[in-house]
Amino acid sequence: MQKEDRCWKRIGVWGKEEPRCPELKQVIHCRNCDLFTQAGRNLLERDLPDEYMNEWGQVLLEKKGEEPIGMFPVVTFRIEGEWLALPAQLFAEIIDMVSIHSLPHRKRQVLQGVVNVHGEIHICVSLEHLIGLEKEEEGEEEVKRVHERMMVVSKDGDQWVFAVKEVHGIHHVHPSLFQNVPVTIAKSKSAFTKGIFTWQDKHVALLDDEILFYTLKRSIQ
Repeated sequence: MQKEDRCWKRIGVWGKEEPRCPELKQVIHCRNCDLFTQAGRNLLERDLPDEYMNEWGQVLLEKKGEEPIGMFPVVTFRIEGEWLALPAQLFAEIIDMVSIHSLPHRKRQVLQGVVNVHGEIHICVSLEHLIGLEKEEEGEEEVKRVHERMMVVSKDGDQWVFAVKEVHGIHHVHPSLFQNVPVTIAKSKSAFTKGIFTWQDKHVALLDDEILFYTLKRSIQ
């Protein structure tokens, strides 16, 4: 039987070959890709080959890749004029924009309402209001390039949805690349920022997910 191409281990989020898979710009993570999903179905439906135990025994014995110690993946995205990042493991899914249904008698700016994601209801929040980001007016050409998305994140058993202007995708960073938060940054934003790193001539703020989601939960109660 022909062995399937496990592209996610070569040019996907678990691989190191260049160039990276062009589909990552849209699906963000291999687990959102139809090819990866179909491979999972094929694995469940096929008969176990005789060499199955030997193959997986060898996989478990193999040394992990020579990735620099301390590197970790983040997802970078833009809200208004600010580029931000959160640890990649928090993200359950990234979806196109869906309708937000407001909640009666709940007028707080941070709490936008609820959204339906694949038949499940999730709370939708506004990170720009929570963090205190200024509204940015975009020109006509910029509006045409923007592809707004919604991020579905999971933290301590809670799931949240928030909208963003753009998503870049997964970016691997090392703690040594972080800069201190400049004193010129607004206090409201700096309170949620762990550090700043440079990506494509842009300054990206890595958000402190512990503080962010703790404050988020308190702000909607």
